[in-house]
Amino acid sequence: MAIDGKRILVLAPLRNSGGKKDATGAFQPEAAAFAKRHGVPKAQVVWIDNALGKAAMRKAALAAIARAKAAAGGLQALAVFCHGWKTGIQFGFGRGDVDALAAALADVKDVRVPLYACNTAQGDGDDAGAVGGDGGFADLLRDALCRAGAVDCQVDAHTTAGHTTKNPFVRRFQGMGSPHGGAG
Repeated sequence: MAIDGKRILVLAPLRNSGGKKDATGAFQPEAAAFAKRHGVPKAQVVWIDNALGKAAMRKAALAAIARAKAAAGGLQALAVFCHGWKTGIQFGFGRGDVDALAAALADVKDVRVPLYACNTAQGDGDDAGAVGGDGGFADLLRDALCRAGAVDCQVDAHTTAGHTTKNPFVRRFQGMGSPHGGAG
């Protein structure tokens, strides 16, 4: 599927955290480079205020998605540049919030969601040799997208900690036409 840059939304954190230069030294420059490479309009590169609480960050992200969808006539992709864990992402979305995120994105059945966020492709059983990524945030997001109708979705995410775009350890979670997702 060819993705129109005008139908991509890019999210990154507004502020550095904990005395680091994570936002200004990695997430924002890489998000801007991604946007430039893919022809994403400046209005669809959004800095989420990561000093807000989780609920407020989720609300801000969902509002940005709604604005971008209205401007672009639907989104083909959401690129997220932020901190991540196997249980969620920095913008306040955790395992229990994947349905809300999926509902906001699912109007395009083959939506793409690259998560440039550490560990989001890690699953509960990764250390025990289970199906790779099963039960982790990226896996659950793919499952939620499928349940919401985006049955041909694709979520790409990092399995380890590392640089937001230079980390080579990535898993792909595909909907593959399933109405409920899959394992790993």
